[in-house]
Amino acid sequence: MTPEPLSRLTPIPAAWALPAGYLRHEADPEDLRRGIDQVVGRADWATLDWSALVEALLRVGVTDIPLGRLVEGHVDALRILAQAGCEPRPDRQYGVWASRSAGTGLAAVAGPEGLRLNGTVRFASGAGVIDRALVPVWLDESTHLLVDLATDGLPVDRSQWRTSAMMVSQSHTVTVDDVAVPRSDVIGDQNFYLQRPAFLPGGVGVAAVWAGGLVRVLDITVAMLDGRRVSPAQDIRLGRARLQLISALTVVRSAAGRLDQAATGRLDHTAEGRLDAAADRAEITEICAESRAVVATAVVAALSEVRALAGPAGLAFDPDLGHAIDDLGLYVAQLNLDAEATRLGGAARQGTAY
Repeated sequence: MTPEPLSRLTPIPAAWALPAGYLRHEADPEDLRRGIDQVVGRADWATLDWSALVEALLRVGVTDIPLGRLVEGHVDALRILAQAGCEPRPDRQYGVWASRSAGTGLAAVAGPEGLRLNGTVRFASGAGVIDRALVPVWLDESTHLLVDLATDGLPVDRSQWRTSAMMVSQSHTVTVDDVAVPRSDVIGDQNFYLQRPAFLPGGVGVAAVWAGGLVRVLDITVAMLDGRRVSPAQDIRLGRARLQLISALTVVRSAAGRLDQAATGRLDHTAEGRLDAAADRAEITEICAESRAVVATAVVAALSEVRALAGPAGLAFDPDLGHAIDDLGLYVAQLNLDAEATRLGGAARQGTAY
């Protein structure tokens, strides 16, 4: 019997098939590469408008959460390259390594033939798996360049990752020691990465993967409860989590639609897209900030309900549920919800944009 959809208010995306023999919780680099290839092959990612992109990334999250992190990075890289009017290297898997966690990041020294890079990148998702990464490198505190960096041979420190959560995403620490990058591998102009119009909207894509991941968590939860005696308290928990899911799906889809409206002649994922007016920037900033924060808040609240619903037996004995909860919880933690709420609250009190 086909299960009823979790929501009749907003359609729930279906998972895409994973490659045959894919070890979801123990995927090695070859598994991950096969998984990335199979999921990425589902769409022409660089040309999708925002609404189509969000729908596709929702399905990515439903399919698998750690793999979804890698696919989202590859998709983001493809779209960034398109924004710069550049082509990706053929048959290469990409990521975006932009973290400056705890003061890390890459420093660059410019020379006549290119750049020399030094530093450390934390949360380098797909380290040891992907072929290339788009990495912002810093000439000084206020000036960066984006480079298309070959990742083969870069030292990967796996010892710092001390949790099983998101372990499959291979988000490790990478050291770059006096690596030469030719000028031809610099993408866009100075400060292109952070100043491009689609920088903030890219976060809506991440939120779509989070929301899709929550679909996966609730699908597993419903399957766990099938055939069991379910208490009223468990139904209450599941109902609350379902409402949070509806909130996440609705807001991320609404944000995509508003971005598509704003994109007409102004905000685009192509090199021609521009966002010039201060009012436009304020509108886009607010759309993206609100949607990411609402989705993250919904995910955190729903995961709390599911943990209580599952109890120690569900968390300990159901590997799919335990992994999905832990993976999604860590993934969404990349957004500092306290900081976002502080900014949104201050803006509301002052009657200003975010």
